[in-house]
Amino acid sequence: MYINETNIWYYSIVAIIGLFIGMLVDWMNKRLPDYKKVFSKEIFTEYFAEFKPNYILMLVTPIIYVGLVYYYGIGDTFISNLSLIKFMILTPMLLSAFVIDYKLQIIPNRLNLTMFEIGLVIAFLYGLSDVAITINMILGMIVGGGIFLLITLVGRSYIWERSNGIW
Repeated sequence: MYINETNIWYYSIVAIIGLFIGMLVDWMNKRLPDYKKVFSKEIFTEYFAEFKPNYILMLVTPIIYVGLVYYYGIGDTFISNLSLIKFMILTPMLLSAFVIDYKLQIIPNRLNLTMFEIGLVIAFLYGLSDVAITINMILGMIVGGGIFLLITLVGRSYIWERSNGIW
């Protein structure tokens, strides 16, 4: 049985993987704001003893994953699946950033740096098939990062002037 030229078993496997990734995202949302390691020796004892999972987040991730497989499909080669892989890797991190930002109004720097590093790796992998795509991706990262750097510098100068009584 096929949906959008993709076997139904692929959707089932991706949904199960998405369920486990959703559990991991929920675990990250608890550990990252406290500056604790996400993966540690006591992960199983802490997770099963004292952690109360958020079932909504655990169900949103498989739905997004199945939607990604439906939209992008599964190709024959690694390069043809790179868009699907890219979004399947970045989705949990963006969900985690959304939830942590909603609850605490912060986004952990470790999460931002991890997304940046994955972006560089993906840009390199796209460069294996087409260099123009890689140049566009790197220029987009520079412009996007520059906008946020400008916002940070303007915000810091505003706070500095207010704290020194210049206003």
